[in-house]
Amino acid sequence: MPLPESPTKPKPRARAVVATAYLSLFMVSADNSIINTAVPRISASLRTGIPDVQIAIDAYMLVFASSLIIAGSFVDRMGARRAYATGISVFTAASLLGAFAPSVAALVLSRAGMGVGAAFIVPSIFGMFAQELTNDGRRRVLALWPAVVGLGVAIGPVLGGLLLTHFWYGSIFLLNVPVGLVALVGTATLIRPSTPLASARRPDPRGAVLLLAGVALFAAAVIFAADGRVPAWLRLGLGAVGLLTLIGYTVHERRTDRPLFDLGYFRERRFAGAVVAMSGLFFALFGTVFLAGQFTQYGLGWSPLQAGAGLLPLAIGLTTASLTCARVTARLGAKTVVAAGLALGALGCAFCATAALGLHYPLLASGLLSCGLGMGYSVGPALTLIVTSLRAADAGVGSSVNAMFQQVCGAGGVAVMGLVFTAGYGRHIASVPDLPAAARSIGDGHHLLAHGTPRSIAAFTDGISSGLLAAWVTGAVVAGIAVIAVLLLLPATTTNTQNTNTTAAKTASGPSGARKVNA
Repeated sequence: MPLPESPTKPKPRARAVVATAYLSLFMVSADNSIINTAVPRISASLRTGIPDVQIAIDAYMLVFASSLIIAGSFVDRMGARRAYATGISVFTAASLLGAFAPSVAALVLSRAGMGVGAAFIVPSIFGMFAQELTNDGRRRVLALWPAVVGLGVAIGPVLGGLLLTHFWYGSIFLLNVPVGLVALVGTATLIRPSTPLASARRPDPRGAVLLLAGVALFAAAVIFAADGRVPAWLRLGLGAVGLLTLIGYTVHERRTDRPLFDLGYFRERRFAGAVVAMSGLFFALFGTVFLAGQFTQYGLGWSPLQAGAGLLPLAIGLTTASLTCARVTARLGAKTVVAAGLALGALGCAFCATAALGLHYPLLASGLLSCGLGMGYSVGPALTLIVTSLRAADAGVGSSVNAMFQQVCGAGGVAVMGLVFTAGYGRHIASVPDLPAAARSIGDGHHLLAHGTPRSIAAFTDGISSGLLAAWVTGAVVAGIAVIAVLLLLPATTTNTQNTNTTAAKTASGPSGARKVNA
């Protein structure tokens, strides 16, 4: 059945709940990108190499992605308030450890802890909205979700650059502590305890282990796909074992009468189409944010702070679209708006590819603005479709499935588009005679070529341009394929989704509401 209609809440209290939830969501999103500006400083402070620091960066995304569905299952059993408080507490404590980490190992541990905390925070927010807001209120609030996420991703590097200008590297993690304390106070004073809707559900430890191992292995293969330090056979092996483990999880879930997540939801066109839309969009968006940093720093020679500021058109597009998304969706329908948003994302990648030809920032800004508008218009309606496709008892784990796809596909966008970028650069450098072989690596090429003779500088910038062009074309193609998939999957009308049972609910629940084997 659809999510239950919550009683009317006092407006000031409801707004305070939303503000508390979105403050923590901003923190979680910013932590995905803020550390990128601190890599040289961390490397120098801990007296270690940049590759070791990169492991700490990847640890957050890897643990976050692989823990989401498990955490979502706990959210459904514990209740949103307790799960949210647990996630905030873990995230804040891990941030405190990261701020004063004495070694790389401690930093990796702290980043992994932040990933665990974030995995509890995100599905808990959906649960709190289901408890504290009406259906109409949820639609309006979820329209702001992409702006909060995008602002975190876009403003994170700027904020990190400002902090690093005046303080030590740990300040970027210490910033999370007061935010976490505010969120904990908000949890205690604003959010009322609730009876977990899935308290009677028996845990599925075998499914949990299979899913956690499968997602972790597959996500690791995606994250390290472009990492030359990891042997190719190991990357392929991680991906293959992860995929086989996920297949084993699927087989197990189809046979058990108490599945961790009801796979029957993927037969519901609204749920499947919205997840595909979010996955394609995050692939292109995360890849674009990563490439924009390479464009401005390697192509234009900007500082990390300038490069972070260069992402602001993305935030402007996100904010503009998010503020108007609810009205536009009410007029045009979710399917049209989601597809149009994805098309804007594809167009943004095309603008960025055009900018790469001559390394012109104004064209890049136009592409970032278009990507921001696309995300702002797509994510809110897609989230609403996902949430209203779920039974109330599955709100936590179901929203975690969507968030997991976002994280894995976002990491895939960075890995695949990054791999195309480095390959395109390397091919161009290899085609220029009398250049050192080491220059085929972008980092070494920047050191060897970017400050040399006019010929070497031209070779380097042309290589950067070639790689960026190929990478953004890849992003545009993926987003375009997602548009086609959304047009095929999403039903033409979704206006009555709040009042009708979904196919997934019908196939997974009997007359008494008991869980059945999902086929």
